[in-house]
Parts: sequence; structure tokens; C-alpha cells
Amino acid sequence: MVELLLTYKYLILIPLSIVEGPVLMIVCGPLIVLGILNPLLVYLIIVFGDIVGDFAQYYIGYRGKRFLPYFKITEEKLEKAETYFNENYKKAIVMSKIVYGIGFTGLVAAGALHIPFGRYFKTCGIVSLIQYAIWFVIGILFGNMYVVIEKYLNYYAAIVSLIILIILLFAFIRKYKIGTKTSL
Repeated sequence: MVELLLTYKYLILIPLSIVEGPVLMIVCGPLIVLGILNPLLVYLIIVFGDIVGDFAQYYIGYRGKRFLPYFKITEEKLEKAETYFNENYKKAIVMSKIVYGIGFTGLVAAGALHIPFGRYFKTCGIVSLIQYAIWFVIGILFGNMYVVIEKYLNYYAAIVSLIILIILLFAFIRKYKIGTKTSL
């Protein structure tokens, strides 16, 4: 993924963010810290891509009820979800967005239940802005840690390599020096 980001930069962010935004935001952290990517553009593009993905999931549910069994969404599950969505649509959408593993199903169910698109879009948009702000900070922190760790890792790796080289040198000298005794 990093190679794609380095080659295509912002152009590749949209399709990748539609598929997997949180991981992408964390992967972009070190690239932002190193100055390769613009933080504001990355944030806006990934939020946009996430909202496009949310719209696609809503549309799949709204127009494709006959395909729901392929996504393991049965009529029974849909009826249970309908009661919850009608009473707590905001909670249901928020949980679908932030709980890993139920996101796709929950957002498709919102479309299948014909939750008003304005409500859906507003809730998804607000959650995406907040969610990706948090992922953005985590990505930047990991990016800073990467830069610091890499700096010290190079020093430690050099020191360890030097110590190993000295030990091997002493072992080599000792092995060949034992066979030849020097007398005083």
C-alpha cells in the first residue's frame, strides 16, 4: 500500500479510502510526518472516500433487497433491525460506523429499511469527521514514533553490529592464537 501511495499519492487515496479508511489513515501518518503528503488533503480525501463508501452501502441496501441474502442479511434480521433503526437510527448508524465487523451490514440494512437519506448522510458525515480526526491523530503519533524509532534504531543497530564484529574478531584471533604459543 505504501508503494501505491508514494507513486500515485492523492489519486490513489480515494479508491483506497472507500475500501479501508482507518488503516489507510494510519499508513499515511508516517508519510505526513515525513512531509510526503499534505495532512489537510489526506484528511479531506479520506473522509470524502469514506462518505462515498457509506453512500454505496446505503444504495446497495435501498435498491438491492433481493441481494441481501448474499450479504447474510435475512428478512428475520431485517425485521429486528427495523425496530431498532426506527427507534434509534442515530445509535444504529453510529454503531455500524465504529464497531468493526458490523459496519457493512448495518449501513446496508439502513438502506434496506429506507432510513431517510438526509438523516443517514448527516449522521454518517458527522461520525466520519470525528472518527477520521481520531485516526488522523493516531496515524500522526505512529508516524512520529516511526521517525524517532528509526533514528535510534540506526544507532543501536550500528552499535550492536560493532559489538558482534568485535566478538567475532576476538573469537577468530583466540582460535588461531591458541595453536601458536609465544614464550617469554
